[in-house]
Amino acid sequence: MSVGEVKASLRAAIEAARQGRQVFDQAASDAETATRMANAVLRGSQNDDVTAVRKALAAADAEVEPTRRRFDNTSTHATAYLTRLG
Repeated sequence: MSVGEVKASLRAAIEAARQGRQVFDQAASDAETATRMANAVLRGSQNDDVTAVRKALAAADAEVEPTRRRFDNTSTHATAYLTRLG
């Protein structure tokens, strides 16, 4: 693989990470809206299934920011490598 091909691959990876972050952000926003609506409907419920779903949603929510950082770090590192290649 030539340096030019490596650069092209890095540019494609950077663009894919950028697009992936946009799609992820939209999905996270939609999930946040759905979670708010579900919480409003299920407010006060002590049902075991509802409790389990709330825990699962909280666990998923805790992964949103780390996942965003992964997208951002991918772009940052690929851009830095591309810059070093010249």
